[in-house]
Amino acid sequence: RGVGGFGFGAGGAAASPPGASASGGVVANGVADADGYTYHYFKNPGGTFTVTGASIQCEMLLVAGGGAGGARVGGGGGAGGIAAAGIAAPMTVPIGTHPVVVGAGGAKSGTENPTYGGRGGDTTFGSSPDPFYVHAEGGGGGGGEPSSDGNITPGGSGGGSEYNYFSGTATQGDYNPGKPWVTNYGNNGGGGTPSPTHNSGGGGGAGGAGGSGTGSPDSRGAAGASQDFPQFPVPKYMPAPDPYRPGINPLPGIAYGGGGGAGDYPPSPGSEPTILPQNMPASATNGGGGVGGPPGSYGNGTPGVDGLGGGGGGATGESGGPVGGDGGDGILVIRYQT
Repeated sequence: RGVGGFGFGAGGAAASPPGASASGGVVANGVADADGYTYHYFKNPGGTFTVTGASIQCEMLLVAGGGAGGARVGGGGGAGGIAAAGIAAPMTVPIGTHPVVVGAGGAKSGTENPTYGGRGGDTTFGSSPDPFYVHAEGGGGGGGEPSSDGNITPGGSGGGSEYNYFSGTATQGDYNPGKPWVTNYGNNGGGGTPSPTHNSGGGGGAGGAGGSGTGSPDSRGAAGASQDFPQFPVPKYMPAPDPYRPGINPLPGIAYGGGGGAGDYPPSPGSEPTILPQNMPASATNGGGGVGGPPGSYGNGTPGVDGLGGGGGGATGESGGPVGGDGGDGILVIRYQT
């Protein structure tokens, strides 16, 4: 067995011991499903999870807030970093009241400096240095024009670059060291391609890196793929009246952390002859990634989906023009057998 009450071996939550109970989250007593699990879910800003009677063995999904897309030829926002606990190896939560923090999505910028998207908020369980503390890092914001703003795009998954900068790096892997019962998910954002094509990069996703804008072929960078977690289907834990459900309902509901789509440069002589098509793979959309600005005209990026931690889409346009989409709020879900 590991330190702090954690056992290591085959993953999956065992049945709770007699007398054990838990409370906390949007539905305080949890949502009991026909699959034999009880689910607790927490939204921004968080709350507390209280265990009484005996420790419980559980599985836990922590999704940080996604980064916002950049304004003015904006890169896509990076998805919130994801930490999956108790799946690769068991996790036991001891008796007590444990703090939960759920990160909000990053805020879009204005049309003037700074134009890079805001970083998403972190999602955490417990208090460091508790041995059962788990951390998911907020997604990086997408870069924006002008280039003097610099490259401020690292995060759980990195934000995509506007056309003059390198991609944002993924930092989720820096967290939860020495905890084999936690698996981290986060990837780099895509880079940009400078004049004359001026193509921005897609935001990194939990399941794959954002693509870089390219000049040949002339293309926006693809948004990074999401990651499926079949242990945590949204309809099993989130009641239909929840305000997050309308944004999630068209999607599979098991994919989290899609990267935001890149925006594009407007047409100009000797440069882009037209605004390029959006580059939004299905996996990025399924995980809540926002779409980059429209292909036929100036336009804003769309926001990431709340509850999935998707990155916001980057804007299509230039000086004084459109803005990126906000990042999607994160979520924290706990399940245990009952």
